[in-house]
Amino acid sequence: MNKTTRDRVLIALDERDTGLPEDGLTLEKIRERAFGFQLEADEWLSFQIERHPTMYLSDMGVPGLDTSPARFHIMTEYRLDLNDETWHIEELSSTFEYEPWMVLEAELGDGPVGRAIQEEIEKVKTADDPEATFEDVFGSWIDHWEDKFDDLDGRNVPEEDKDAILDLLVGELKERAELD
Repeated sequence: MNKTTRDRVLIALDERDTGLPEDGLTLEKIRERAFGFQLEADEWLSFQIERHPTMYLSDMGVPGLDTSPARFHIMTEYRLDLNDETWHIEELSSTFEYEPWMVLEAELGDGPVGRAIQEEIEKVKTADDPEATFEDVFGSWIDHWEDKFDDLDGRNVPEEDKDAILDLLVGELKERAELD
């Protein structure tokens, strides 16, 4: 039976004592998600894989979902030199995306944090000076989110995305506090 290049690469990886790079890559992930397999007999093997090393979830996450509201998509090529057993890893592309509704649910949704935020919203609604109270009450939350969305898992979040996420969260707080 003729084996595909994919099959031959997987067999070679499985049979080698070299091991995989120490970046969380597993044979299972390679089997499930890798593509673009290449093999040059007794020289090298390679494949590409899209990974999502950033799994931001709020403390409570989004109930019922294991998808991250905000994460990177990183396309990487892994190449193993079969002569000296060294891995050469090249990041081909990196993009950031977020789902606005999921960010809102993760950060402001039902749960201990969401209930605490709702209590703060009630303080703003009943305050003599709602604008000033909003700044006092939510200033530290906004600072927290600014820090949280500076980077995810050691990767810088693009400034325009970070600003958009902060605007989304602050806008939602203001709407709930009836400041719009």
